[in-house]
Amino acid sequence: MAYHNQYRPPQYNNAPPDQGFLWNIFQRVDKDRSGSISDSELQQALSNGTWTPFNPVTVRSIISMFDRDNKGGVNFNEFAGVWKYITDWQNIFRTYDRDNSGFIDKNELKQALTGFGYRLSDQFYGTLIDKFDRQRKGQVAFDDFIQCCIVLQRLTDVFRRYDTDQDGWIQYVEPRIKCYVAATRNVVLERRGSVLAIGINRPEVRNAVNQETARLLFEEFSAFDNDPALSVAVLYGVGGNFCAGYDLKELAHHSASLKLEQDVTKGPAPMGPSRMQLSKPVIAAVSGYAVAGGLELALLADLRVVEQNAVMGVFCRRFGHPGPLSAAHDGAETGVSGFKRRVLDKEENAADTHHGTVGVPLIDGGTVRLPCLIGLSRALDLILTGRPVGAQEALAYGLANRVVPEGQALQAALELAEQISSFPQRCLRADRSSAYYSAFDAPSFTQAMQHETDSGTPIIQAEAIAGAARFSVGTGRGGSFS
Repeated sequence: MAYHNQYRPPQYNNAPPDQGFLWNIFQRVDKDRSGSISDSELQQALSNGTWTPFNPVTVRSIISMFDRDNKGGVNFNEFAGVWKYITDWQNIFRTYDRDNSGFIDKNELKQALTGFGYRLSDQFYGTLIDKFDRQRKGQVAFDDFIQCCIVLQRLTDVFRRYDTDQDGWIQYVEPRIKCYVAATRNVVLERRGSVLAIGINRPEVRNAVNQETARLLFEEFSAFDNDPALSVAVLYGVGGNFCAGYDLKELAHHSASLKLEQDVTKGPAPMGPSRMQLSKPVIAAVSGYAVAGGLELALLADLRVVEQNAVMGVFCRRFGHPGPLSAAHDGAETGVSGFKRRVLDKEENAADTHHGTVGVPLIDGGTVRLPCLIGLSRALDLILTGRPVGAQEALAYGLANRVVPEGQALQAALELAEQISSFPQRCLRADRSSAYYSAFDAPSFTQAMQHETDSGTPIIQAEAIAGAARFSVGTGRGGSFS
């Protein structure tokens, strides 16, 4: 573990370092004397040997591993684990950095990952170098090597979920079903027939969206909408939370590079696809927190499958202040036993792990979609107070369409998506388009009715007559949808 000062850890032959030595380092890293080391403090203390700042994504990943209380930092006892973790990785890095260049090239990366037990193609090693080479030198530095291995482990975990016989292959008997798993640093894709699952993959910050993630989400939703082979998208968050909003640490520390598109017909929006008018259905699988901009992403979806312990709300109004505003609504959150107590305990840590009142406006469709979805009065209640909403209240409001047990939102959403994708798509999309036009664009009842007729009439020749003929000979009777 390297620091930007003259202090270096002594050699212990794998013995743990002296507690006094660790305490001395801890105090030097804890700049604000809070008794806890934040990711920004740890980033300032670490060096990757390239005279560039330590990868902030790597730092956040490390902090999240040892932050047992989800406070956004590590105390002294937790710091000992951080120290050992980084020291172990440093020893591994030095083992495979055969030329002592301070970087690992493609061949050295292959040797390292082969030593970990991976058997990957040369093309995939090249892809890893491309993704994690921030210096654009065809090699990766120490901090990016750590992040590369973390992301590869996440991909392995996803793969193993589908490799049910653990033979290293994913196979499907039905040849029409094609499934692939693809990943970038922040977004995971899984294609199952005509259904596309899009996962926000930043669990170390509760899937808060930064500029890179927003761009990737926008690109993937654009590709989905333009792909004739895809019918339904499912949006979810990796690691137990849907999305905690925009990454306010990026906003605070990199505001100069922040680009906000003022023209709402262009993209991406701050949260990525949130301003898009998609032509196909989207389902949100909501687990954990879906708050602030994360709520706005959930509102992009046509349907929301919500886990029973999920928390939704406009938290960008007041992070870290449950107080009387939440307490005033104790009687409202009655759907889940103990829900209010958990929210009061966790709200301080919920959105992006930032604390204090933050004046972040809803500019990703929250003030447009929410009133239309649940009514102006209820929408203003959530917008003005910023209070948390549990799954049962969300269901009563119409904010949630289904409530499922903890850990089952994604599977339930995928099953719902597969059901929707099995229906005649032109008819389904025409009806969906008419409903959106009536809700948002129609200036009068007459024009809404005219739009419905104009959209639906061509479908009668294209799909309805053939469907009626099948029905007349018995198909579909008794509840069959085949």
